[in-house]
Amino acid sequence: MRDAFGRAARLWVGCPGCGAFLEREVLRRRLGVCEICGHHFPLEPRERARFIFDAASFVPREVRLRSADPLRFASGGYAEELDRLDRESVIYGTAAVLGAPCVVVLMDFGAFGGSLGVVAGELFCRACEEAAAERVPLLAFTSSGGARMQEGTPALLQMAKTLAALESTAGRRPGYVALLCHPTCGGVTASFATAADVILAEPGALICFSGPRVVEQTTGIRLPEGFSRAEEHLERGLVDMVVPRGRQREVLGGLLAYLGGGRSRRGLKAPLIPESE
Repeated sequence: MRDAFGRAARLWVGCPGCGAFLEREVLRRRLGVCEICGHHFPLEPRERARFIFDAASFVPREVRLRSADPLRFASGGYAEELDRLDRESVIYGTAAVLGAPCVVVLMDFGAFGGSLGVVAGELFCRACEEAAAERVPLLAFTSSGGARMQEGTPALLQMAKTLAALESTAGRRPGYVALLCHPTCGGVTASFATAADVILAEPGALICFSGPRVVEQTTGIRLPEGFSRAEEHLERGLVDMVVPRGRQREVLGGLLAYLGGGRSRRGLKAPLIPESE
């Protein structure tokens, strides 16, 4: 029975949005979007890269940096976890979307909850410098729980460092687009995620500094449904557009072509706003 249940768990997944059981392979083909309610499941960076970027255009930078353990964080074994994961919460490199070139930053929630540590901050800053050197737009996909508590104050300082990198390169790179994915929280929201020239978000993404549960427990106030979700931020002006995954490639390709001078590497005009599906 254990084997049968194990196989079932591998083949099917429950949707947090509507409770339906979905076949994993079908869900993968639908880019991680529930066919019943439209809930957007989290994606790993390379899964996202496969459907967003032009074929074979994504070239990640292989940077061998390792976070230090400044607090000698005993609870949870931070140093051991770094060794086990052997990857950081940020991947960056060059790519193209509908022929429009860019430097891209992808956050990996599977690595320490996408938290912003010293190495992650350094990688984002290097991406800023490369976008400026190549004179192409910067594109970031954010998904994070915030600053990395295991690194203490050095992690918090990455908020200022990443914003300084954006400011110092602003005149040399043609724009910055951020797509906020679920969840984007804490120090990442309070720094580079919401400092873009164009801020997009996935449907239903939680975008906040402190989560709704923390706010309710602190204030004793019952929050309305949809608090700090992408759609509420769109209504209030923090987000410029909420873009379902099926349209992200078209929208991003158009924006990058526009920011990069209106033409892609293929010499084609990409649509700034795609037609509705």
